[in-house]
Amino acid sequence: MRTRISPARGQHGLTMLEFMVCCMTIIFLTIGYLRATRYYQEEMEEIGVRLTISRIQVGMALEWAKRIDNDENRQGVNELVGANPVRWLEEPPYNYLGELRSPKIERLEPGKWFFDLNRKELVYIVDSGNNLMLKNSFDRIKALRWSVRLIKPESGEAKNATPEFGDLTIVPVYEYRWL
Repeated sequence: MRTRISPARGQHGLTMLEFMVCCMTIIFLTIGYLRATRYYQEEMEEIGVRLTISRIQVGMALEWAKRIDNDENRQGVNELVGANPVRWLEEPPYNYLGELRSPKIERLEPGKWFFDLNRKELVYIVDSGNNLMLKNSFDRIKALRWSVRLIKPESGEAKNATPEFGDLTIVPVYEYRWL
């Protein structure tokens, strides 16, 4: 005697419940992947900014050393204050736009560097700054700014002294903290 197989038993594929569980699992995994990707993308951006500033500091030290080697007066270092620090690099960052006068940051692409000729500041337009805290900045778009300054000692006698190595530095215009 032959038994008859019901169509439900012979069905191949997923039931509606199994399909929903698979879809929910894929959605949760995708969300987790996207969050991790955004976090690491922002971390890479922060590292890139720090490396560029470090390269500029090294370039600034080399420029100072060249001036000393050429027996130039150390007072000539004052002309470096407010200068474009990217000029001291052998090669500018790949995402450097150049020197701009009165740039409209809203129109520029995020993740780019430029030197603001009017304000004499090096500017980086932040691409993914969800974890970036800027203090005292009133810009609508998150942008990090640095300027080249000469740090002068506080005492009266030291104010008239010639600048020493390390007195010239690049400092952030606004304090910032990347979490």
